[in-house]
Amino acid sequence: MKFITAFFLAGLAATVSSVPLARRDVDPNLVPQFGFSAGVNPTGTGDCDGAVNGADGKPIKIPCACPPDRNAFIASLNGNVNAGHVVNNPGVAVTFPTDGSTASQIARLQTSIVTLQNLNGPGQGCPVVSTTFLKQQQALQG
Repeated sequence: MKFITAFFLAGLAATVSSVPLARRDVDPNLVPQFGFSAGVNPTGTGDCDGAVNGADGKPIKIPCACPPDRNAFIASLNGNVNAGHVVNNPGVAVTFPTDGSTASQIARLQTSIVTLQNLNGPGQGCPVVSTTFLKQQQALQG
C-alpha cells in the first residue's frame, strides 16, 4: 500500500511540474528605452545615422526604419518572452526577469537586443547600433 501511495504521489508531482506556466506580457516600464529615434539624417538611399559612432567618429549608418515603433517592438518582445525563445530565430532562448537586480536588467537588455535583431526573421531586424542598448548594458556591467 505504501508503494502504491508513493507511486501515485510521484505521478501527481510529475503531472503538476509539467503544467506550462501562464503566459504574460512584459511590463512596458521594464522594457529598455531605445535612446534614439528612427529617420535621423537620411541620405536618400534608405540609410540614416545610427545611435553609435564608428571608429571614424561618424555615426554608423542604419536602415531609416530603425529602431522600430516601440509598440510594435514590445509586441514582438511579448511574443518572444511568452515563447521562451526568439520566435523568428528559435535557437535563441530569452528571459525577461522582473526584479531590479543588475543581472535581471542585463538579461532584459539582452532579450531586447535579440528581439531587435530578429524582428523580421533570423538576423533580419534592426542593428543594435540603432539603439543605445549596448551603452546601457556596458553601464550596468561597470
